[in-house]
Amino acid sequence: MLEDGLQACSTFCIRLGDGTFVGRNYDFEIGDGMVMENPAGLRKKGFEKGGPSWAAQYGSVTFNQFGRDHPMGGMNEAALVVELMWLDETRYPANDARLPLGVLEWIQYQLDTAATVADVIDSNQKVRISDVAPLHYLVSDASGRTATIEFLDGKLVAHTGDTLPVPVLTNSTYKTSLKFMESRRGRVPSGSGSPERFARAAALVGALQRSGTDRPVASLFEVLADVAQSNTRWSIVYDQTGRVIHFRTDAHRPVRYLSMKTLGFTCAEGARLLDIDTRVEGDVSKKLKPYSTAANLAFITRTYAASSVTRRTPATEVAAIAAHPETAACRAY
Repeated sequence: MLEDGLQACSTFCIRLGDGTFVGRNYDFEIGDGMVMENPAGLRKKGFEKGGPSWAAQYGSVTFNQFGRDHPMGGMNEAALVVELMWLDETRYPANDARLPLGVLEWIQYQLDTAATVADVIDSNQKVRISDVAPLHYLVSDASGRTATIEFLDGKLVAHTGDTLPVPVLTNSTYKTSLKFMESRRGRVPSGSGSPERFARAAALVGALQRSGTDRPVASLFEVLADVAQSNTRWSIVYDQTGRVIHFRTDAHRPVRYLSMKTLGFTCAEGARLLDIDTRVEGDVSKKLKPYSTAANLAFITRTYAASSVTRRTPATEVAAIAAHPETAACRAY
């Protein structure tokens, strides 16, 4: 288990007027990251032994801390958003006939191949997570449908529709969080614990939904600020309807944004990236730089060594992770 607080992420989905949005705080011991433009049209092979092969149907923008194709979250061209959070209770399925993916690679697989929450849930018939890092996920699509995806006692547990009365997720199981919130009987708690952040985010999102706002992105950053921790590294607001991603970091506070409508996502042009703490403001689309394996290796050599979760990873494995994207190729049409 990580030290208390290191895994304290918070996410939520909200409909405001005609728009659908996802808010996300990434809380961790390090804040290094890359904003990645991932092209459509690539044929890929999973990193895990015996993993699946697939074609990237959608381009995506992701936030990566441990290398290309291993994102912490992101949004694709269909406006599907997938974000992770730590969950100690996670127990992934045992080995079976389904094809294995790592916990971060699973996110890229979904962004490459899925357009809806239903697509993500249905993929459980074909692929499974094979890893040790205990995570759960919030998934939201362009229609505003949202799901929490958890792996408990070796089985996928999805809350969506009527079983997801509050589209919020922190670091307890959804069932535990909802039970805590209901026990408060409308009293909004303070505190930084996972149930407290869940209940507070739910109250803030609910109040904002009832009152409305003419400044949705700024209002959602205010919600994220209310549930932020001392180790909140990134705060992200996904405008799924407008296909715009807004973000800020603890190292560089001005809000930057990236409109997916300005990106080509073409396989021939390849992937591009931007250091998440680059000292720029506003639109960062013209600041993206071409991806290279050397840059990927240099970056993750630093992050793997800096994090207590990954610093024991052998250098040979880090190098293999950095080089693996080279196995992808543009598919023929």
